[in-house]
Amino acid sequence: MMPCKKKSVSMVNADHDFASVGWIINGTGSGLSSYSQYLFGYFNMRVKMIPGNSAGTVTTFYFTSFGDAHDELDFEFLGNVTGQPIILQTNIYASGKGDREQRIFLWFDPTLDFHNYTILWNPQQVVFYVDGVPIRVYPNVEAATGVPYLKSQLMYAMGTIWDGDSWATEGGRVKIDWDNAPFIASYRDYFADACTDNDASTTCAMAKWWSQPQLQALDDSLIGQLDWVKKNYMVYDYCNDYARFNGTPPECAYTRPTSILYNTNSSLSSSAPSPTSSPFSVNPSSPGPSPVLSMSSRTLKYAQPIILLSTSLIILHISMQAGF
Repeated sequence: MMPCKKKSVSMVNADHDFASVGWIINGTGSGLSSYSQYLFGYFNMRVKMIPGNSAGTVTTFYFTSFGDAHDELDFEFLGNVTGQPIILQTNIYASGKGDREQRIFLWFDPTLDFHNYTILWNPQQVVFYVDGVPIRVYPNVEAATGVPYLKSQLMYAMGTIWDGDSWATEGGRVKIDWDNAPFIASYRDYFADACTDNDASTTCAMAKWWSQPQLQALDDSLIGQLDWVKKNYMVYDYCNDYARFNGTPPECAYTRPTSILYNTNSSLSSSAPSPTSSPFSVNPSSPGPSPVLSMSSRTLKYAQPIILLSTSLIILHISMQAGF
């Protein structure tokens, strides 16, 4: 008989321990979520992945609404056997339509240190960044193609670790080895500058730094970085899966929005935040929060049990292990 799976959640403050550990019997995973819901914003989480043999596990940082027609933005880290690289899968749901997976290897070992996983989401584009390097863009091309954009549904920020061994590693061929439990992913320095459930609107977004003209589309330099990631590290792109979609999904033809407020041939980087003041300059090897990330932090809560957190100095540990 296979053992039922126990999931544990623990947390450690940068200054002292919190005596809180929760168990979930026969559950599907452990996780945390934001109190606030967001409509557009800039979000950053620093995460250190499960070391060693993590095959079959899925570690996430993502945003979601709920319901059949939900929106969702996913960072999903697919565990692997020791010595093999962890795969980062991103996915996007808009109005309930997903199946937009892209998978890449990373240019570093994400189990050795904390790295920055960032989403910039404004009315014109969604950009996924890893340590400030764009790895994916989803521009608003709804007017030109009819493909829905994420523009009206409030979403929660969430982080989870769960048992995905039916598909996560080599299509499910490699299962979780529970002798290696507990599997621990660590989260820290969550930062959000966003429109929330109280003020979420396009008007709010347009007043924010992350929605100004220079950040409404990728400039040529960032397009070059994106192309570098695709050329050197991409292992799957739904845009190239012609058999699956009987062609190419229409949004795949675009790397910039089709209705933006300026000429994309101009220099989009000339008025962008400087490297010394921008959140994109966060040093992933820094032993503590950067000046930008320590400014403020949205309050987080654990899904099971409910534990309230309110400081950017808190390091979050989510672990999963087998039990009886």
